[in-house]
Amino acid sequence: MLSSIISTGSFFYGFNMIRPAEIVDRIIAFAVDIITPGGGAGESTWWMRGFRNVQRGSQRIEKEMEIRSNLSQWDEDFPFMHHELIVRYAAGLLASTAALTIYDLLRASHKDRRR
Repeated sequence: MLSSIISTGSFFYGFNMIRPAEIVDRIIAFAVDIITPGGGAGESTWWMRGFRNVQRGSQRIEKEMEIRSNLSQWDEDFPFMHHELIVRYAAGLLASTAALTIYDLLRASHKDRRR
């Protein structure tokens, strides 16, 4: 009984207290870092390094806009599974799992002390 209350309460807390826009922004930034190629050959002079930095910056912006447009398309195609709602569900599930794990560990250690 108590475990279901803890599970429901922690899911509700995690679902409502999360800021999905911040998490989505961080995930997009991480994905862009992985997808965009790093520095390469031809950066021996300061002018070429500067040119390459501008080129890399434009590639990053292009990839970020592409990912955001794909997310927008996803939201139009599946309005019942909005990407921010998926982040909220995942946060609630994670909070619920963590709370139940901690509760079970505390309950098990309390039972060991009683013996």
